[in-house]
Amino acid sequence: MKVKDLRNETWSKIKLPSAHKSKVYWVSNKARIKSVDKNTKGEYLLKMKPDHHGHLRATIRLANGKNYGMWVHKHVAASFVKKPSRKHSLIIHKNYKRDDNKLSNLKWVTESDHRSYITERLRAQGHVFHSKGGSSKLKANQVATIKKHLASGKKTKTALANKYGVSLTQLKRIERGENWAHIKPAK
Repeated sequence: MKVKDLRNETWSKIKLPSAHKSKVYWVSNKARIKSVDKNTKGEYLLKMKPDHHGHLRATIRLANGKNYGMWVHKHVAASFVKKPSRKHSLIIHKNYKRDDNKLSNLKWVTESDHRSYITERLRAQGHVFHSKGGSSKLKANQVATIKKHLASGKKTKTALANKYGVSLTQLKRIERGENWAHIKPAK
């Protein structure tokens, strides 16, 4: 069986860290990976699954018995995207979507460019930067509502913590004025 090529699809052989017993692996410019059996020449498309960061990968077992994760974006970029220089050692997704591995979406960058990219990606995803680092789970209007409920005593702290996804400690700090002291209770 042979894998049917997509329109204008080309393939490049993947260099593995160690040999595979019976298969050779190929990556395409359309972000697909296939295995080719060394004996039968049968071809099989590998299934991609997202890792915990959202990058698509396929896992195979090498001849030495170790698993090897083939991240699609890395193999596509290594085979089909021109590296401007040796300093360009990291790959980014221009549209911030880690499962979009089209050639036009991948780019080699330097370490300093990558740090800027991470900041831009976080901003694009709505991350709010704070002077102490991290981000707040609560918005100012939510804190005002929490202060109103704490003052009235109609809702328990446990109910409020569950509703807003914060700890009881956080609610006690809001109540004592340690956190969010500048926010007034809602009317």
